[in-house]
Amino acid sequence: MGCGTITTNSKKDLITKDSTNGILNREYLRNATLKIKQRNTKGVVVATETIKFDCTEPILTSSQKLEVGPKSYWASACVIPGLDPHGEINKKCQDFCLFLNDENSFIVALFDGHGAEGERVVDVCSETVEDFYEAHKSDFVKNPNLFLTELTKQCDHEIRNSARGINAQNSGCTAVFVCFFNGSLYCASVGDSRAIVATSHPPEILPAPPAIIGEDRKLLEEVKERRRSFVSPLLQAVQLTRDQKPDDPDELARITKCGGRVQQLVDEYGNKIGPYRVWEMNSNGPGLAMSRSIGDLRGQRVGVISTPVCTKYDLFGELDYFIVAASDGVWDVLENDDVAHFVEFYRGKCVKGVDTHTDQKIVNPENACIAQLLCEEARVRWHTIVEEEDVMIDDISCVIIELNQSKFNIDLKEHGKIPDTFTPISNLLDDNTLKITSLPEIEVRDPRRGSFVVEKLENI
Repeated sequence: MGCGTITTNSKKDLITKDSTNGILNREYLRNATLKIKQRNTKGVVVATETIKFDCTEPILTSSQKLEVGPKSYWASACVIPGLDPHGEINKKCQDFCLFLNDENSFIVALFDGHGAEGERVVDVCSETVEDFYEAHKSDFVKNPNLFLTELTKQCDHEIRNSARGINAQNSGCTAVFVCFFNGSLYCASVGDSRAIVATSHPPEILPAPPAIIGEDRKLLEEVKERRRSFVSPLLQAVQLTRDQKPDDPDELARITKCGGRVQQLVDEYGNKIGPYRVWEMNSNGPGLAMSRSIGDLRGQRVGVISTPVCTKYDLFGELDYFIVAASDGVWDVLENDDVAHFVEFYRGKCVKGVDTHTDQKIVNPENACIAQLLCEEARVRWHTIVEEEDVMIDDISCVIIELNQSKFNIDLKEHGKIPDTFTPISNLLDDNTLKITSLPEIEVRDPRRGSFVVEKLENI
């Protein structure tokens, strides 16, 4: 049995219980066997296809102690490449993340690329962060939000720089930044990569609205049940950044004003599938599943912008426990609270101070840092999505900063107020007045989950 299937009474069950303390132990194999459901036009399962494949190895694992003033924080990072389970497409990994620090601050940066040049876009952005942080740390202290805005602008500028040789017409990346200084977190993001903080003392006003799960909720709940996830009301995940999706009313208004349209793809039977995407009014591109990004010059002509949304979160001493920044390879299969509780449950059991991933056949807390363990858990949950939807496994990346090593204290509070409300896009759009893009008109392996599509028969 592969790591994509969980059967509680199996001898090969990868979730075991330690008889000495009752702790659930997670173990992750280096190969998988999946049974992919094949459906007819009505969505009824008519057959299954069994496939076997080797799991990709991480291209980055790191666990280091960050010294900031009189305090130290454990930081860990991991990037696991996605893959096509059928082996038909040689998928390039387009995620990367890093953390930097000095005596007064630290910064976390994470990028998720897309398009033909996505890997190069992410490489340039990572280099830019290192150079910009080193050169402008004094500006960060003076005005953190301006620093983050200028950093994002500089990343976009470098992508446009002809000397880089990057064709960014249909390539770009998301970005999420988390900076710590003087007891506060300053955050910025473009796209749908996200950061959370785990706390037992949520603020009265949340820095950002929680992500809306929508039609994926039922499937995520089924995956959560299969993985035996638990959520305690004592620990809460506060979302630090706002997902910028085309169906957000403010984002939609800007895109429409700039001459773009926002719609889902339509399959050959007229069924709407996948996320809302940004399109040119009368063509089948660019098909972005986000409303802000770095690069994506074609999208910028119809309202996609690289200006980040900035937020601030004031830390509350020992009642804030850790930060998680991750790409949608994590957030598409784990909800915020699920991530927070997984990390809290296993971070004290994982190894620290490692700079390479284990070469053992089974990954577990005894040989992996907490960032890798979270990415491995996300991958297993992707296996369930693959079985249900026959999609590619996305690149998976995260950075975890442990703010303190103690277990969370009991300070039960309800979540703070959400700063604004979300209006369903169905109340704002009349699809009958717009061009509809259908699957036969575009090239896309994963219409349900891909960040980007390419129009057929067009030289772009």
